[in-house]
Amino acid sequence: MIKRTHIGLLVLGLYLTSPIQARGQVSICNEIQSYHPIDIQSLHLRDSLQEIGIDTIIVYRHWLEKNGYNGYGKVMWFERGQYFQYKIEFENNCCDSETKQVEFSKLTTGTPFKFFYSNQIDTTTTNPTKQGIQMSHDAEHLVEVWHRDQRFCFSISGLLVLFNTDNPRVQFVKLLSDKNDSMVIIKGKRQGIH
Repeated sequence: MIKRTHIGLLVLGLYLTSPIQARGQVSICNEIQSYHPIDIQSLHLRDSLQEIGIDTIIVYRHWLEKNGYNGYGKVMWFERGQYFQYKIEFENNCCDSETKQVEFSKLTTGTPFKFFYSNQIDTTTTNPTKQGIQMSHDAEHLVEVWHRDQRFCFSISGLLVLFNTDNPRVQFVKLLSDKNDSMVIIKGKRQGIH
């Protein structure tokens, strides 16, 4: 007999091989429509997981700059005492947009899930506002957490993440994000957001 996890991986693997263009738009936080391929792939993966009965899922997407499609997304879930993750990296070259890499892994800890619940991130209703500089094409982080049909979702700019390190939402984003891959320009120099 095939374990449910193996069926889920098969469904997700088949989904990843289908063309992105046929998938249309998806609704993200506040029902805003997104045509970004990372959002489309991530939310369709989330839907596939929900269809097979997985009820604890974190979706995270990081656009490195809003003026392009470069970025990555993660879909993490808890199933039968184990944590799993799909990571999708996307790159927009001069003429072509393509999925750069898709990576499946079993997570060794459930730190993102535990942090979300122990810090009651779902009770934080607004983003911080302190921001030292302005940027026309700032990075954006999107977080969506599903647990037993309850949805929690927010998006936050890269500069708000940079300037508000004590905020619980910012700390959660930093826990989910890859280190040193979001760049902002401060006083003419490129500096990483960690």
